[in-house]
Amino acid sequence: MFKLLRKWFTPKYKDISKFEYSPTGFQKARRWAKAQPHPFLNNLSLWDYVDSGFIDSEYKLNEINKVKQYGR
Repeated sequence: MFKLLRKWFTPKYKDISKFEYSPTGFQKARRWAKAQPHPFLNNLSLWDYVDSGFIDSEYKLNEINKVKQYGR
């Protein structure tokens, strides 16, 4: 149910351009990643794959941009 609600209320970014390296770009990327499926597991999101307490936001944003640009 929550995944369905996330897909309805998450903004759609149809262009293939990367998210910018700024606080607003990171927020947009995080919202987009929470609605995308995990690359390997079915019941998790892309944000769960990228999010880790030990990784800086630049690396998280880089991984999200890779998935957005090249697909899974």
